[in-house]
This record gives sequence, structure tokens and C-alpha cells, in this order.
Amino acid sequence: MGALYPVRRILWATALCLSLILVSGAVFPDRLPGTAGGSPAARPGVVEEDGVAESEEAEFSGERLEVFRANRRFYQAVSKQSLRAMGKVWLQESWVKCVHPSWEVLTGWKRIRKSWATIFRNTEHMEIRPSEVSIRVNGDFAWVSCLENIESFRNADFSRSQAQGTNLFFRVEGKWYLVHHHASPITVRPGDAF
Repeated sequence: MGALYPVRRILWATALCLSLILVSGAVFPDRLPGTAGGSPAARPGVVEEDGVAESEEAEFSGERLEVFRANRRFYQAVSKQSLRAMGKVWLQESWVKCVHPSWEVLTGWKRIRKSWATIFRNTEHMEIRPSEVSIRVNGDFAWVSCLENIESFRNADFSRSQAQGTNLFFRVEGKWYLVHHHASPITVRPGDAF
């Protein structure tokens, strides 16, 4: 393992704690184990919207519903492991920030995009289901906190973990963009259910 072991461990921890926050029950992997990827329609059982998503949306209205949907798009972009979708979610400015577990603070869209590219290259499949979602809006600024329930698969190893996620959004010309993402891992004992 040598000198690469700490780097691989950090990348693995990052991949476990950050990828996708999905509404409970929705699945959006681009790369399922044993498949070559492709569109959701090409993979049996993969759906883009479901009744659970609609029931969770019912908890919010107005601006808070718009922020809920923007937050969901962020985690869907992560689950799809799509840099293109990620680019549509983030405000592409030099001052935006991202904190992955065990990483330093990343500032600026270029560095953040590069970090997601690294995470996506080192992840086979990851699904994150949010719970305990809280949304606050103040003018053109909004923040979301949630518990990220993470399941991942890599090299025949299945893992579950949790992280506390905080996402800050800024409204530009009527659309909410992510300007800060912070995920902090939470220790989960083996056998604990989400």
C-alpha cells in the first residue's frame, strides 16, 4: 500500500460522505456494479422521480420549495457523477466554497469542480438519502441542513455511513445556486439502520 494508502483512504472517505443526497427511495447511479452505466431508462428499477419525492416536497412551499428542489438537484448531480449537472447547480464564481470530509476548504468553482472530478473517478456507486431536512430563506440567501444517509459500493465492498450536510444557496435572476457545501462525517456503528 505504501505512500498511496493515506491518499486512497482520504478519497474513499470523501466518496463515502459526499456524492449524492437523494430523496428516500429514488436511485440515480450512473454506474451500478456490473453495468456500463447509461441513462436511467436503460437500467431497470431506476427512476428519476417518485411518490416519496412528492411527499417530501409537500413539506415545503414557496421559496422553501424552490430551495428544496435546488438542494435535491445538487445531490442528484453527485449521484449521477455528472460534472455537467454539477456545473448547473453551483454558482461558478471565485468565492464559492466546499468542504469535503478530511479535505481543506476549497475556494473557487475551478478547484471545487476538480475535487468532484476526483471523487467521481474514485467512486463506483454511491447513494445518499437526506433526512431531517431543514430549510431557511432570508431574501436571496438560503441554507439547508440535513442528515446525509450514505450507501456506497466499491470493489465488492458495501458500506453505510452518515454525514451532517450544510448547503448554502444564493438566488441569481430567480434561480437558486449552491455557493457553499460542507459535509461532516458522523460515526455509525455496524448494524445501525438509517
